[in-house]
Amino acid sequence: MLTGSAIALIPGAALAQDNANDGSAIDNSEENTIVVTGIRSSLASALNEKRNADSLIEVIQAEDIGKLPDQNLAEVLENITGVQITRENGVGTGVQIRGTDSNRLEINGITTVGAGNGRGGINFEDLNPAIIAGVEVIKAPEASTIEGSVGGTINLKTIRPLDLTDTLLSVRGQLEDSSLSSGGLDPRLSAAFGKTWETSDGRRFGFVLSGSYTESTNTAFRPRLDRDNLTDCTGDTPPTSCPAGATGFLGVQFLNQVQETQNFETFNIAGSIEGEVTDRLTLFADYIYTDQTRRLAGSRVQFSNVSRLNGASDASGTGANINFTDFETFDLGTDAIGQDLGSILAVTAGTFTPYQASDFATLDDFRNAGRGAPFLRVSSDNGSRLTTSDVFRAGGNWEGERLTVAAEFSRVTADTVNPNLSSTLNFINPNSDIAPNNSAGTSFRDENGIPIIFDFRDGISFGINFADPFAPTPDQLLDGSNYVLDGTPTYSANVQENAENAFRIDASYDLAGAVGFITSFDAGYRYSKRTTLRDNRQASRSGSSSLAGSLNAGGIADLLTTIPDNFGDGTGSDLFVSGVLHLDPTNGANPEDTVAAINAAAAVQGLGPIFTSDLESIAGDFFDITEETHALYGQVNFATEDGRFRGNAGLRWVDTSISSTANVLGNGVPTLNTVNSGYDHFLPRVNLAFEATDDIVLRASFSKEINRPGFVSISSALELPDAGGVNSNAVAGNPDLRPEEVTSYDVSASWYFAPEAVISIGYFRKERDGLFGVNVDEPGGPGDPGVNAPNTRDTVGPDCEGGGIFSPLTEAGIFGNGETGVCVGLQAPFNSDGTTTQEGVEVAFQYNLSDWEDRLGSFGWLSGLGLVANYTYQTESNNSGFTDIAGSRAQAVFASLGFDPAVNPVQRETATLLNLSKHAYNLTAYYEKYGLSARVRYTWRDTFRTDDLPGTGNVFEPLGFRGAVEPRGQLNAGISYDITDQINVGVEGTNLTKSSQNISCVNDGALLCYEGITDRRIQFGVRFTL
Repeated sequence: MLTGSAIALIPGAALAQDNANDGSAIDNSEENTIVVTGIRSSLASALNEKRNADSLIEVIQAEDIGKLPDQNLAEVLENITGVQITRENGVGTGVQIRGTDSNRLEINGITTVGAGNGRGGINFEDLNPAIIAGVEVIKAPEASTIEGSVGGTINLKTIRPLDLTDTLLSVRGQLEDSSLSSGGLDPRLSAAFGKTWETSDGRRFGFVLSGSYTESTNTAFRPRLDRDNLTDCTGDTPPTSCPAGATGFLGVQFLNQVQETQNFETFNIAGSIEGEVTDRLTLFADYIYTDQTRRLAGSRVQFSNVSRLNGASDASGTGANINFTDFETFDLGTDAIGQDLGSILAVTAGTFTPYQASDFATLDDFRNAGRGAPFLRVSSDNGSRLTTSDVFRAGGNWEGERLTVAAEFSRVTADTVNPNLSSTLNFINPNSDIAPNNSAGTSFRDENGIPIIFDFRDGISFGINFADPFAPTPDQLLDGSNYVLDGTPTYSANVQENAENAFRIDASYDLAGAVGFITSFDAGYRYSKRTTLRDNRQASRSGSSSLAGSLNAGGIADLLTTIPDNFGDGTGSDLFVSGVLHLDPTNGANPEDTVAAINAAAAVQGLGPIFTSDLESIAGDFFDITEETHALYGQVNFATEDGRFRGNAGLRWVDTSISSTANVLGNGVPTLNTVNSGYDHFLPRVNLAFEATDDIVLRASFSKEINRPGFVSISSALELPDAGGVNSNAVAGNPDLRPEEVTSYDVSASWYFAPEAVISIGYFRKERDGLFGVNVDEPGGPGDPGVNAPNTRDTVGPDCEGGGIFSPLTEAGIFGNGETGVCVGLQAPFNSDGTTTQEGVEVAFQYNLSDWEDRLGSFGWLSGLGLVANYTYQTESNNSGFTDIAGSRAQAVFASLGFDPAVNPVQRETATLLNLSKHAYNLTAYYEKYGLSARVRYTWRDTFRTDDLPGTGNVFEPLGFRGAVEPRGQLNAGISYDITDQINVGVEGTNLTKSSQNISCVNDGALLCYEGITDRRIQFGVRFTL
């Protein structure tokens, strides 16, 4: 439980520290003025703020204007005990507090909204830390704290004008280099200006204006390996690919070489004005504008249908299509209920040779068994995110003799468009046979085989085997006429519009000396109206799986380019794919012209248009949701006369009303459906602090919270199966989904054993009821409520007494007698039963040698050294229930290990807690003296579960389990020097060791299925202050 750094100050300018650590607009703390310059002062200021707070908070304050300790807000927060982050392309994009992403992000105490469907707030990568003066993480809420977080509330603070004691001017410029990118240096610019003045009657007014412009290029290499297809070696004539004595093995299912470059362009501006209108009344207004353009330039090289060769390599009787040279046995660990899954054999090195027609007795055998696999497909990914957001706040504070009243209005918006023009080219190998589409051999596939060589013994490496006689030449790979456009290109522009208007009024009545040890009573009211609209738009397209019906890429040669050739710089291997063509990702910046050029080329080749419409709304994805809340709270603050025992106790009541509008599909035409729902909660909150000695502070807290479901989950959308879909489920949102209810307990002890030093240890426990999951309400037979009859279904609507939902246009099929209209399964979000518990221990240490300068003698220069460290241990007891592993491939693998789905099925949690690491720590060493300031920080987190496949929008569940992200550490460092009192130069480095983020299938350390290789980024620049 410790702090990091502080409100920014320059030499000669001072800020009055703001200790408003709760969500209230009232500050009951005693104001003190602290001058913050440099690492040590910022740590001391933050430590002082944490020590004096009534509730459990963590604080980071900037070392100077525009200089938080890291270049990304998520990276900044990683300095805090109990906080871990997730990264995309090496950039921090997600923050977990005490093992959960369900947290709130505020700016100056008001709610923010993000670019997507979530509730957490503005995206971390959308804000440059240069405009933020300090960061506060509230782990134990007070009654005034806005509800809606599980782990904690993050409050980003900008500079308050009336905290200035002198004119503020600061300008900073940097250049950034990315080790895996080839675009040159990226600029990072920021500036701040602030001034206060005093009227003749002694009233102060002031303003602060800060802004930043940032470009950043981040590259990641992502080789992916799927091997979830079992080759059975137990038959009388096992495939020749089986090693001696093996009963089965995992072959190669799919290979994917992904290279992504994200180009960020971010503009932020923040302005504040404050004024003492009267002796008792202060008014203020804040505005923050953010404009981020995030463009993806990516390539994917895929070897597909590889699994067709694993166990059928002897289809021609020769076994010549495969040469596996190495195998390894992998321990799969245990499942969610503790069953030992055992070990399995998997291939780790070898080659594949493409099938030829001569390998088979007939063309039909070639078409059905081999299809000419494996295939080479090269994709271009250029999805972008264009987001503008506004944060506006205006209000005032009135201070009477005993009564203090604060009121404010806020409006926040975030408007996002996600343009995407992505495509795939299939390579037609001139040196390999093409399989027919029909028995007559009059139509041929739009893809054919290419030889592969692979080696998974040290990472995931694979490429084209140019030593194979069927391999193409490098010149053939660079010839656009040897490629055809796959039939499913994507042209879309999804729209997301989020907004919230809010008003709150807070009052505090000073009771000091009037009612025993009660010091004050706080009360307040807050109203908010949150709206979110999703309108996904996509162009219809027409494609073909036949060679004659596919667009030959030679007709769009001017739109093609080679993929980057530096993949080996990240993997450290010479075995990778380069020298192949794809649609130039930069075409995504002008999609309309690119779409027109593709359609024009199709017309020249006698084909119909590839894109058959303009952008059109996808009816099943649309929703428009309005959520209104009313909240009241009351809180008693208390302290003993000597101040050793203090705290607060309060109650918050919140009422929520929801109106969800979306389309119902399956009744013939899309029909808008609006569902209204609501709920209310009482949330008690208690915080206690006891100074056992002058140096030891004990704390305890208790609180109840709610975690509202995401907007996708409460959409009123419903999609029923089509006429022949009786075996399919209807898919729906659930507007009646209730919030998760969270009960939290905290205890801690902090020993301030020296000036600017602390050792602390704390324990936390969270009991979470009603975790969100997805369930299928199975249909039952007629007259059998709750009974799942295997051979009959209820065909009399509109109610389905036995379960499921009535689908009026779906044919009953084998479950009826020719009826149209039948009960089908309903897949929808739900609140799980049982209580899931999270608990953990947080340990922190902070110390420096500043008091040792005289005692160190000639080594007095060492007094500039300091150390900050923290460690978090957390675990979960998941009682959300268990789900059998489904999927024919996964079940075949586990069946080979002795698991029968009907007797002893392999299981996982129904609602897994994602992104929770059991162990995590941070170590920061710094030196500050003689104008030199240096910092080295190493952060490490243990394995955690994920369902996110980076680089795609797909849910990642290899072999039916959530992916296991391997443990990872990262080293960041920075050094700066004051050339003069006004000029400082410095260099900073992020991910200096270029640490990878790997994902394993099933369990940590089991089957490697994904590598995330990220770049090292170096920033160097100069700062001027006046």
